[in-house]
Amino acid sequence: MLAVAVLFAMTISAQTYYVSKDTGSNRGDGSKEKPYKNLQKAIDMVPEGATIYVAQGNYFGMLDAGNININKCVKIYGGYNTDFTQRDILKYRTLVQPTAESNGTAKGNGTMIITCNNPSGEMVIDGLLFDRGNSISYNVRGEGKPEGVESPMMNPIGVGGIGGPNLDQQSVLTTETREIQLQNPNCKTMIIRNCAFVNAPNYGVGGQFHCDLTIDNCIFINCRMIACDVWGGDGQKYMTVHFTNNTVLFAWSRLRDFDDMGYGFRYNNGTHSYVDHCIIGCCIYAGLDRARVDYKDKEAQKVATTTNNMFFCNRRADAALAGGGKFLMINVDQFEDAEPLTEIDGCVSLKDPKVFNGKLNEAYLKGFINATYSETANYDPNSANNQFRAALGLNKQGTINSKVSMFANRYPFEDALKLFGAVKGYGAQLPK
Repeated sequence: MLAVAVLFAMTISAQTYYVSKDTGSNRGDGSKEKPYKNLQKAIDMVPEGATIYVAQGNYFGMLDAGNININKCVKIYGGYNTDFTQRDILKYRTLVQPTAESNGTAKGNGTMIITCNNPSGEMVIDGLLFDRGNSISYNVRGEGKPEGVESPMMNPIGVGGIGGPNLDQQSVLTTETREIQLQNPNCKTMIIRNCAFVNAPNYGVGGQFHCDLTIDNCIFINCRMIACDVWGGDGQKYMTVHFTNNTVLFAWSRLRDFDDMGYGFRYNNGTHSYVDHCIIGCCIYAGLDRARVDYKDKEAQKVATTTNNMFFCNRRADAALAGGGKFLMINVDQFEDAEPLTEIDGCVSLKDPKVFNGKLNEAYLKGFINATYSETANYDPNSANNQFRAALGLNKQGTINSKVSMFANRYPFEDALKLFGAVKGYGAQLPK
């Protein structure tokens, strides 16, 4: 019996590994005494099903590549001090915060790309703080910057501009679109918990998945197009996503005219979605997107709940439904009549924004509320240039100048973390 107990203890120990940016070495064995230095190295070396504890530090790939690839089911827990005796994800920060220099070496469409394939496995990402704010490209002329906001407006993917922590680096290029990219991971369960997704170029968490997915007690701040955009990867049955106790603020749009995208959570095809006890606010289009429709038989089975959620300051509506021309836009007080929302209990509209005093960046909020887009056309059919073009049988030309007051500007990372526990009973609470 003693030999069996010792063997069991050795097996358990062998499944637990440690990572420390400050004290580790990639030539170590991953033990507490000799931790790995790099999270990617640990993922590459540990066996399927292993647990990885990660100390404070900034981790964004081998040779600072800019992304982390996970191709096996592992459980990753961040927020430890360097000797792994204490865990506090806000004090001992395990960051995934790529630099502008990493944009040229990153591969794929995500800052963290998950492709695990083990139908009986469990994946956990707990206590990692994602932030792309230092590696995004911002307008080099300083356009779209309200007073008190940290940066000018964000440039679209693939457009160069200024960037870096102090916005003094030139020729920065915005690259990957998602902070966590689900590349059809096939496992039994996946849990993403106690994480921050800040300043995402397009999406916080997105992609196709093949598992039961839980996203719980996370903050999504300034995710440009959609905070959470996930869909089932099985054409025969629905996948399930529980989106619970999350704080979602400031979703902008695909383009700076504010006319496309800008959602907190999207109810996608092939997915039963349960949204509960979240704060969903300051979305340029709508807090919830329920406009995607499956084919008839599957649509009749789809579950799309919104329960005990708090909504505020969503520019067009709290939810977008299919129909009514482009979309049917509704607010909390109309949820009762929205049949595509299969359960709607306990949702409220925030009445007093003072609950966010000292937690929400005031200049950013004011800039969002006052955000405007305008166009001016300059067309003179009788100009010398157009007369000459007409003589040659060419179309006449004009110009359109557009202006936006604010668009996906960088949100201060330190302020974003204040939103853990900002409102008791709604949204992300202080991680335990």
